[in-house]
Amino acid sequence: MDFAPNLNSSDGFSMARVANACDIDFSQDTVFLPVLYGIFFTVGLPLNLLAMYGLYRLIKSENVLPVYLINLLLSDLLQLLTLPLWMDYYSSGHRWRYGPQACQVMALVFYVSIYASIFFMCAIALERHLAVARPFRFQAARSLRNARWVALSLWVAVAVPPSVALKVLFPVSEDSALCIEKYPSEQAFVTYRLVTLVLSFFLPLAFIAALNRATLRALAGVGSLARGEKRRIRGLLTLLVVTFVLVLGPYHLAGSVKYVGLLFRPGDCEWEDAVYLPYQGGRALLCLNSLLDPVFYIFLRGDFREAARRYVPCLKRAQWFASQERSSDLGERPTNSTQDPEM
Repeated sequence: MDFAPNLNSSDGFSMARVANACDIDFSQDTVFLPVLYGIFFTVGLPLNLLAMYGLYRLIKSENVLPVYLINLLLSDLLQLLTLPLWMDYYSSGHRWRYGPQACQVMALVFYVSIYASIFFMCAIALERHLAVARPFRFQAARSLRNARWVALSLWVAVAVPPSVALKVLFPVSEDSALCIEKYPSEQAFVTYRLVTLVLSFFLPLAFIAALNRATLRALAGVGSLARGEKRRIRGLLTLLVVTFVLVLGPYHLAGSVKYVGLLFRPGDCEWEDAVYLPYQGGRALLCLNSLLDPVFYIFLRGDFREAARRYVPCLKRAQWFASQERSSDLGERPTNSTQDPEM
């Protein structure tokens, strides 16, 4: 995504043409982006609210994982609540009708929601590693109070940098009909995006992959857990990486290709046009997180399935099937799902 700097025009269409000096065909995404966003909003909003309703009571059990999961869902909700405005923007041919201040707020919300999702996934991976590999050494550090402070610190850490960058690099302008877009991209923004791509995607991806590998290795040596418990932990860690790569990967990889190309070919309109559709497609997939996070991070685990059974009656049938799977593990000792390393 690119932020549109100052332009000089009074007519909305001519302003859009000036910001679109590369003559990008905006009709390419005027249908599929609003349709996808409409689906994500319709399904994702109630799904995330129901998941949070089933999760908030688990915080009282002094388990820290629900704290990070709830904040992960909050980042999804933050993104979901902006979708109606983006649907209007793209269906109108990339014309922003709500003023430059609202556009800058939407830009900030967009980046904060993505960064928050990424770093809360990192927090979940770290918490699981400490629970499995070092359950006693870091027991005090994994308190509910500390988890809340960590969550607050992560929100501040992901909100401050884009807030400063948008104000310093891209001041509010009354002269553009486009929102957080300009073709060709300016070099200052290209540099900024390349730095954020490394810090907010590639380094967290390496962190999660390395940490999950160490956790799985430690899990293999734990003899006090039932086979079903180990399988659920492995499933959570594997799905964490898969979701990170499949949902966040396309946007960040397409962005890397786009901005690396623009770094060596500044102002190249042919390159902007070539990468436009893949980049927009990756952007659309980001909202898939709002559908996967509640399902795969909550109902994968036995204690979360129990919460869903109690607080979300429509999912009882799914919980029954899950219980049948657990009962099929003959000879395994029962475990208390509210204790580490299950939580």
